[in-house]
Amino acid sequence: MGRSTVATPRKDPATGRWFFVFDSVHPRPDGSRRQIRKRGFSTKGAAQDALEEARRKDVAAAPLSEDDEYVLTVKDVLDDFVRTKRLAGKAPNTIAQYEWAAGMAEARWGGWAADKLTGELLDAAYVSMLAGGRRQYRGKKVGTTTTDRSMSARSVEAFHKAVKAAFQLAIDKGKLTRNPAALATPPAVSGQARRWWTPEQVGTFLEHLRTVEPCVVVGLGETLVDSGGRRGEVLGLRWSDLDLGAGTATVTQQLVGDPHSRNALSLRPTKRPRSKSVIGLHPDTVAALRRRKAEQAKHQIAMDKGWPDHELAFTWADGRPIRPDHLTSTVERLSIAAGLPRLTPHGLRHSFATAALSARVPVEVVAARLGNTSRVVQEVYQHVIPADDAAAAQLVGDLYRGRKKA
Repeated sequence: MGRSTVATPRKDPATGRWFFVFDSVHPRPDGSRRQIRKRGFSTKGAAQDALEEARRKDVAAAPLSEDDEYVLTVKDVLDDFVRTKRLAGKAPNTIAQYEWAAGMAEARWGGWAADKLTGELLDAAYVSMLAGGRRQYRGKKVGTTTTDRSMSARSVEAFHKAVKAAFQLAIDKGKLTRNPAALATPPAVSGQARRWWTPEQVGTFLEHLRTVEPCVVVGLGETLVDSGGRRGEVLGLRWSDLDLGAGTATVTQQLVGDPHSRNALSLRPTKRPRSKSVIGLHPDTVAALRRRKAEQAKHQIAMDKGWPDHELAFTWADGRPIRPDHLTSTVERLSIAAGLPRLTPHGLRHSFATAALSARVPVEVVAARLGNTSRVVQEVYQHVIPADDAAAAQLVGDLYRGRKKA
């Protein structure tokens, strides 16, 4: 017990209290193993918090080398990775995810020499994460704390990918020669079914939208359903991006929120460069956008000089942009009100792609409209594409056998 470097808190059956024990990064003077332990915690979460703090202190006190010479540490690798991604202009939410992964890695091995981290240590860390340690926000007074709930396999996979990318960057810069994450095995992420609606269900949703006010909600819903766009791309549309006469929209930017500030919003380029930024819109969507434009014009007159200096098509009555999170909650609420399964804006995107592929729209066309690659579309929407494969097998097989179509 306690021999694993990535030990998790355990419960003493005799006392019912929680304790932890782990191997220090500092060996004893004779080279033998040194252990750090502490007992008497009432909950697993409290023990986990104390364990992480003890690890941080232990790592921070570690000398870089016996001769106090500079050694590239795990912390150096992760910090440089986050700094590079920030300079590259990655989205705030992406940077926040990298910072989370960096903090997790640094808490365990921050002061270690980077070339001492192994795939086995990473594998053990994954097991520890899956056993407990999920972070949860408990309000402004408490903040985010560690719970005894296990992390999801997808979160552990995200951690693995970030560490792997960070070490690969260090290799590319000539600082390291080996990537320990390349030899580690992240947990398998089960193929969770993506939520989407059938065309009939989307039709029901559109019928319900026609009973809703104000026009901004109708216009948003119609555009989401019709374009297959991401929520930030739709919220980032300007009137100069919309040619209502031609029935097209030009998708070049997205509205994103800042994970560190509830009120901070910014306009950024789309998630991936689009091979086709100009997309067509259905006549019903164009009509909804015309009504929305007239509605916004009235709001702008009422606000006079208080109207913000932007061209965004979808705003509140005072001109403020609509937060992506609010759009998600609105779509979920409207879906339930329409008597449909709960769905998010991203679910509407999946619904569009599924309907298009089921209607035999070529994968390349769907990918260009979604702002994805054909490979990604083929991987994500395999539940639709196999129907085409079966048809191909029938047609080609009949051709081989000289069978004529009846």
